[in-house]
Amino acid sequence: MAGSWGDESGLEVAAGFAERLLEVIDSGRRTATYKLALLMSLLDLCARRGGLDGRPPSVLYTREIAERVAAIYWPQMMPYRRGSGVIELRQITLPRSAITGAVLEFRRAAEATGVTSLSLARQRLAGEYARMLDRVEVAVAEQPLPRLQTVGSSEQVLPFLYDIGWGPRESFSPRRLRRAGPAGLPVRLRPGAGEQLVRLAPLIRPLVELHWTQMVATINRVATEEQELHRHLFGRDRLAPPKALREGLAGLQAGRCFYCRQPFRRTPEADHFIPRVRCGIDAVENLVLADSSCNNDKRDLLPAPPLVDAWSGRNREHEDALAQLASACGWDSDPEGTLAVARSIYRHLPAGLAPFWRGTGNVDITHVRPGFVVEII
Repeated sequence: MAGSWGDESGLEVAAGFAERLLEVIDSGRRTATYKLALLMSLLDLCARRGGLDGRPPSVLYTREIAERVAAIYWPQMMPYRRGSGVIELRQITLPRSAITGAVLEFRRAAEATGVTSLSLARQRLAGEYARMLDRVEVAVAEQPLPRLQTVGSSEQVLPFLYDIGWGPRESFSPRRLRRAGPAGLPVRLRPGAGEQLVRLAPLIRPLVELHWTQMVATINRVATEEQELHRHLFGRDRLAPPKALREGLAGLQAGRCFYCRQPFRRTPEADHFIPRVRCGIDAVENLVLADSSCNNDKRDLLPAPPLVDAWSGRNREHEDALAQLASACGWDSDPEGTLAVARSIYRHLPAGLAPFWRGTGNVDITHVRPGFVVEII
């Protein structure tokens, strides 16, 4: 591993912040829209709670975050009309949702009195509104707040937005939150985070809304024609490697998972070593076979340098065999382009702490300095 060193610039800091934000938005491990709702709430509150000088606040509180989350979900609890039918959209893969369940119950209570406006419902049903917020605040404190900044399945916390005084496995009650004060527990924004959220909001909000829509459509199986078109144009499943190519790769890997090196027990999965979301390169040199557990855990994280060394070594050792395999299967082979993409991505990682995937449940948090580069020979 080699690198060139220099001082962090404001541009590099901003790039690192954007990198982490995109990682949160693109995460494939979500089972609910809670993290997206929290992120959108932070975008809103950093602008809404700005001071006379326009600067965002340095501290937010769980109560105001819960209020914003509830306000975002409020219109989404309206029945969704699809053709001649009407359905209630689920926002979580599990049977029950603490947050949307609380908002939906309150909305039904308000509608029973002829009220559909959240502002008016908050005035007319103040007690019910407070109890609803209690439930939302507890769920927000227990679930998305401690988990938004975790990396991979290891639940390692790599703060870049805020600092809180509790972890992912801590439980709360309304009484405990009120003991901290009427505003709840503090969520302290990290230096510069509020400014970055305000600055990047025009770019981040549409991405959050897009991923949110896609997730709800998938959970409720209501994919729109536009989503079908997107899947047709850019979907990852449209380029599934043929059986002969997978068998050839399995032979080169001696029937073992490229990552954990254990013998395959089930049908292996083809994985883009350099995540496809970062480069879109499908050449055989960028494909490895992995157990589903390793593949699902890695997702779109960048592999750690030791894995990069193993991968580049495989490509060097089997360069001719990979090219012949690709030719026989009608697949693309581009060893030089694949290495160039890898060098470029690792060379231009923004300065700061960055997560690298080392194996299932193991994310390596590495300090990346300007000019960080993994030498791929």
